[in-house]
Amino acid sequence: MKIWIVLLNAALCVASGNVTRDICKEQKCSCSEIEGELHIDCEKRRLTTLQHLTGPSSQFYHLLLHGNSLSKLFPNEFANFYNAVSLHLENNGLHDIVPGAFLGLQLVKRLHINNNKIRSFRKSIFIGLDNLEYLQADFNLLREIDPAVFRDLSKLEVLILNDNLISALPINVFQHVPITHLDLRGNRIKTVPYEGILEQIPGIVEVLLEDNPWDCNCDLLSLKEWLDNIPHNALIGRVICEAPTRLQGGDLNETSEADLCPSKNGGADTSLVAPPTQDETSEPAKAGPRPTPYKPIGGGGGAARGPATPGHGPKSRPKPRDSWQLTTKPTPVTGVDGEREQLRNTTCPQPCSCNLIGSRQGLGVNCEGKKIESLSNLKPKPLAAHELNMRDNNIHAIKKNHLLGYTSLNLLHLGGNNIKVIDNSTFYNLTELMWLYMDKNYLDTLIAEMFVGLQNLEYLSLEYNDIQLIVAGAFSPMPKLRVLLLNNNLLKSLPVDAFLGTSLSKISLHNNYFTHLPVTGVLDQLSSILQIDLHGNPWDCSCNIVPFKLWTEKLAPDAILSELKCESPEDFWNKDFRRVQNDLMCPKLYERISPTSLSKNSTFTVDSGSRSNSYLEPSSVSISVLVPGLLLVFVTSAFTVVGMLVFILRNRKKSKRRDGNSSASEINSLQTVCDSSYWHRGGGPYHAGGGAHSSFDCSVHFSTTNDV
Repeated sequence: MKIWIVLLNAALCVASGNVTRDICKEQKCSCSEIEGELHIDCEKRRLTTLQHLTGPSSQFYHLLLHGNSLSKLFPNEFANFYNAVSLHLENNGLHDIVPGAFLGLQLVKRLHINNNKIRSFRKSIFIGLDNLEYLQADFNLLREIDPAVFRDLSKLEVLILNDNLISALPINVFQHVPITHLDLRGNRIKTVPYEGILEQIPGIVEVLLEDNPWDCNCDLLSLKEWLDNIPHNALIGRVICEAPTRLQGGDLNETSEADLCPSKNGGADTSLVAPPTQDETSEPAKAGPRPTPYKPIGGGGGAARGPATPGHGPKSRPKPRDSWQLTTKPTPVTGVDGEREQLRNTTCPQPCSCNLIGSRQGLGVNCEGKKIESLSNLKPKPLAAHELNMRDNNIHAIKKNHLLGYTSLNLLHLGGNNIKVIDNSTFYNLTELMWLYMDKNYLDTLIAEMFVGLQNLEYLSLEYNDIQLIVAGAFSPMPKLRVLLLNNNLLKSLPVDAFLGTSLSKISLHNNYFTHLPVTGVLDQLSSILQIDLHGNPWDCSCNIVPFKLWTEKLAPDAILSELKCESPEDFWNKDFRRVQNDLMCPKLYERISPTSLSKNSTFTVDSGSRSNSYLEPSSVSISVLVPGLLLVFVTSAFTVVGMLVFILRNRKKSKRRDGNSSASEINSLQTVCDSSYWHRGGGPYHAGGGAHSSFDCSVHFSTTNDV
């Protein structure tokens, strides 16, 4: 049937006059043999379609199409390339693959669609790839995977899905697929069930699971047992707990079943406690030493990630990680009077639960996981709430009028929803708000108008969103902001004045796409920084990173959490750039500045915005450069003054000759000076017969003598 479709398509093309041209003979791409295999290299040729091109029909080849504009693949897109054995489609801005696009590619064994904008794997999009063994789809925007999407790939062994937005794997997704290598790092996966998932990959020899927000509860018991029973020669990535708080930063393999599932053993989970209230943090004398509400994040095994290949081992063992996050579930307070109990009962919306929390007995409203679609659906509105937990609902937008009247709100949790839009000035009247959680949503842009009114906010969680753009001054409406979580987003750069007006002490930027960070106007605004988490970014260890490296060296030894590993160039791959010498990363630096002129006491001006790679300019000039420079200036000035005097003198002589007022005494005086100059010069004229040069010397001597 598939062959008939290909033949029919070819017939239609001929009938319509769309004759295809050989991609090599037309010199659309460079075609060359490497180790006996033909490579058709069409990198960055601005191709938007392939339907009028064809590959050689007499031999097999590798088709390289990365860096083009194939943003959407239509049915039979590659029907004329039936001899291709591998296909590279990286960096095309590809966002949609229509089922049938790969028909005719029965010989392709490797498909690379990484670094694109694919959001979903629909059913049948891989139909036609009957012999595919290797699929690389990392660094996309992948959220949804159809349970039957891989069923056409009966020979698929290597599946690379790291650094996407996958929150869960569908049941039976690996049914009849012989997966041996699976990379799921850097997604949003909390748990992986055994039934329907793990049981279907018995031949696994490598599975990478790091940098996911694993929820270490009873549901993870099956994963723990499965990992314990994998053969010892298998390569296994570490599962680090993100929740609950009591297990945060712990390794699943080192966590007992009793700790993982206390309810199974009759215990109770006491890890969920409310954050300190304003009264509690402002009166440390009553409760002993003031607690630290924000704990540091330790290293999470932050090597910059590349594609998983057979033999690629797990990352180095990271340090245990504590959390900066504050838990939101309130702790019930007993012994309250009847009036407050009545307040709790009359203002609690359905289907939420409410408690009085903290020393001020504020109202805590917990609506977590109640399938609520809008804040306006809360009836009655809990306007007296001090804490409002709306986590894990189905909220898509926050409108300006949704939070009107919540003037007492101290903590707001909107994480784990589907929020894409937040109206400007939505938080305008939340002047008491100190903690705001908007993690695990779909926000893509941050602007200042979004945060207007949050003048007392201290903690802001924006991790696990789709943030690609931060407008300059976006956080300026929050002058008291101390903790900012921007990890696991799609950020590639930060604007000048990104942190203007804030007093940040802790910031998390790990697992984004930064190759370097600018110092001037960005990092130099973090004057109060105590801890910064930067791991898991593809650092480019070349000249651009030198100012950033110098900035990191000025921080306290424990300020930077985890290693900062180079992704490129290849010579420095997987090395911490803080341990690489500046002149090795940027040879141009030492070509412009002599090493002998650099001393330990030298100070430098860092300019990260220069496009000419002038990253380090000495603030003081070497003596060896200064002396010749001053001498040159002096000589030039002297010749300029002499020339001006000669010009004035000659004009004066001409004027006197025209008037006939020249005196014999002046002539004799000049002759005397010339004679004196003659003998002082060595007893003879410069040129035979005197001439202009002799007169010039006399004029110079005369003018100089008069000046003296």
